[in-house]
Amino acid sequence: MTQAPAMPALAASLPRRDRTAAWLLLPAAVLLIAFLAVPLCATVWASLSPNDIVRFQGPGLDNYGYVFSKQHYLTVIWRTIRLALLATAVALLIGYPTALALWRLPPRLNSFMLMGTTFPILTGPLVVVLGWMILLSNGGPLLAPLAALGLPVPKILGTETGISVGIVHFVLPLVILMLNSALRAIPPALLEASASLGARPLSRFVHVIWPLSLPGVLSALVVAFALSASSYISPYYLGGAGRHMLGTLVSEFMLATFNGQLAAVAAMLLLIIKTVAIVGATLALGRRMRGP
Repeated sequence: MTQAPAMPALAASLPRRDRTAAWLLLPAAVLLIAFLAVPLCATVWASLSPNDIVRFQGPGLDNYGYVFSKQHYLTVIWRTIRLALLATAVALLIGYPTALALWRLPPRLNSFMLMGTTFPILTGPLVVVLGWMILLSNGGPLLAPLAALGLPVPKILGTETGISVGIVHFVLPLVILMLNSALRAIPPALLEASASLGARPLSRFVHVIWPLSLPGVLSALVVAFALSASSYISPYYLGGAGRHMLGTLVSEFMLATFNGQLAAVAAMLLLIIKTVAIVGATLALGRRMRGP
């Protein structure tokens, strides 16, 4: 009987709690609208507007038609997709075994090794790329010994290989961190139980470790592809003027031709590519995580 009068008071307190939560969320909502929704809408509108190169009665899709009618821009789009997929795959193939090895280390050594892994992130992508420019130059410490021995020296700077090296170097630490976090979240009791039931190491990996680490794999894939596709510094410095990706194409439209409308088209195409890839990876791995 003493609890009955308390129920209306509890019910009456819920709206006030909801109002408090709404006020707490208001600053984040304002920032989200001001710095994400409004610029995105402005970019969409700019991509549909006429400009000095493509003249039409706007709004319309003529800018997109112009971009898709030029072989140079189609090559840039395809290069962006191809190099982003390649960098993501290489980062995952290198990052997963590395994360597994770090996961099996003692906690203190694991933390120390992770600090070393994140060093490229702390130094920044520009420092990393400038370092690769020195290493991959014809007179650099990697290729100069080949020339001294009379061996053929491959050209890496100014090629897609050089771009891929810079992108992988930058996204790989993030992939390792995400996979390491996912692996550390696996309860040790599950591995002990599978071992006590006679499961061999390969069987434990296939049936226990890999399925439970799929959320981390999905996060790593999403982040790696998004960062790789929108990369600017690696294509600009390691690829040169002849190896544009969509990130550098946006810069070229803005700074070289002063055409904000076509720059908006390139930015929207980049957003569409990343969205399609992320949704596709989420659906594919999400179905795998849910099981048959």
